[in-house]
Amino acid sequence: MIAVDRECEAVCRLFAKKSVRRQVPVQVKSDNPVFRRKGSSFNLKNLREYQPCDDLRQIDWKLHGRTDRYYIKEFYEEENERLFLLVDTSASLPLFGTEYYRTFIASLAYILLHLGFTINLIAFTRRLESSCLNIKERRGIPRALSFLQQLHFADGTDLVPVLRSVRDRHRPTTLFLFSDLFDRQLTVRQLEPFRRVFLIHFYTPFSSLSVKQDEVEVRDPESGERLLLPFNPLARRFIQDLERGFLERFTGARAGCRYFQLESVMKRVPFYWRILEALYD
Repeated sequence: MIAVDRECEAVCRLFAKKSVRRQVPVQVKSDNPVFRRKGSSFNLKNLREYQPCDDLRQIDWKLHGRTDRYYIKEFYEEENERLFLLVDTSASLPLFGTEYYRTFIASLAYILLHLGFTINLIAFTRRLESSCLNIKERRGIPRALSFLQQLHFADGTDLVPVLRSVRDRHRPTTLFLFSDLFDRQLTVRQLEPFRRVFLIHFYTPFSSLSVKQDEVEVRDPESGERLLLPFNPLARRFIQDLERGFLERFTGARAGCRYFQLESVMKRVPFYWRILEALYD
């Protein structure tokens, strides 16, 4: 079974003490009008006169006794957060390091379940590959870890149709996207249909690669193509410019989109805390 970071229990305890919503984190607070909709909770939305199309069971009979008129009470319904964790399983992820990648996602899923959230895991490449839906509370942790343990990394990445499929099929309120983002078509605009997005970028900087040869053989893990490229100061600057342009796509993200950039040498725990703070913001 895949392991989670030892600090996860401490993160759960500390964050539960910090958050005023720790008792019911899966529910969106009904005093926030952005998330409220008409329903059957105990939060009164409106009082109006009875219309012929209304259900007789909704009539306030006590008020009728006092006024001799028929009134309907409408209530808000608290809407459950639909958290979807979208996990890239393309062939380029092993270049970053699958152990770090799996552990990060597993640990975050562990924390979310401990805090009472219901999560949904979906693996993708060019399409949706597999899913593990409606994972609830602590009893769902083994199920989530088992799903992540069985991930197989192959094929390429095509995020735009994948995001469209997730939106149309599941309509998540909050989306976590775990990927190395090796997809030139993806921009922040493709994330606009989602109310809240956590873009978690597993990134290997070019500067961390020590290349001493005059020529370098490069293999694209997603397509399998091999290229023999010259490597000199001009080529280095060209690659650095490409890298800069690649990262600029995600800077200045819109409200509701949080971007986190991770490298394999970074400690994971501070990122868990930052994500949770943003989730409860």
